[in-house]
Amino acid sequence: MSDPPGARRGDSGPGRRLAPRYAAAGALLGLGAPAGAFLLRMLSGTVVAEELSRFRFFYLYELIGTCLVFAAAGWIAGRRADDLRRGRDRFRELSERDPLTGLLNVSTFRRHYERAAEHAAAHGEPLALLVVDVDGLKALNDAEGHSFGSAVLLHAARALDQSKRVSDIAARWGGDEFALLMPGAREDAASRISEQILARLRTEPVRAEGRERAVSVTIGIAACVGAPREDLFDAADRALYDAKRAGKGRIAVAS
Repeated sequence: MSDPPGARRGDSGPGRRLAPRYAAAGALLGLGAPAGAFLLRMLSGTVVAEELSRFRFFYLYELIGTCLVFAAAGWIAGRRADDLRRGRDRFRELSERDPLTGLLNVSTFRRHYERAAEHAAAHGEPLALLVVDVDGLKALNDAEGHSFGSAVLLHAARALDQSKRVSDIAARWGGDEFALLMPGAREDAASRISEQILARLRTEPVRAEGRERAVSVTIGIAACVGAPREDLFDAADRALYDAKRAGKGRIAVAS
């Protein structure tokens, strides 16, 4: 099974990319400190040219040795600072994501939604929200087991992640529900993405533990231009349950 959507692959995250920068900066600072101190000694007359010429090997040994020691100390301190940075970034990432699917969790997604709604209201721009419900997940769990149910959720999350635009924000909203925030999107764009999600799931069944099952989702859409008249989650939820009553595996748009 491939990596969960939204999960980082390998060590390519921002903390890892910054790894050599902290260490290199520490080494350069460590190297520059004794060299600068030696230069100041010469400029101040503490070390005169005649003395430098006479004891050049001693001064060279002192300068190189001190530079190496300080550079090594700076490198170690930089690596330590980078380890702390990566740990902080990893902790923040874990606190913002759903552990199963790798998508954003509810609280983080809600913050994105609030900012997007404020931006749409302030600039008169469109905003759309999809609420996606996996059809019959409880029955699948009962029939196939919870591990297969987890594979179904991963499959649905992957379909959502692969169908959305780069600027869209996906999250696991609940046990069997997902949400997709589409800044700058109108109702027609949200409907197109929804159709892509349904089509992807129709053509790609879940394959896990030697079993294969078709999975469908039902999608409720709410969209606005400028300030929404009501919370888009409430409107999308109503559309979702309208679609559920009409039959699963379909799309409904909030009126």
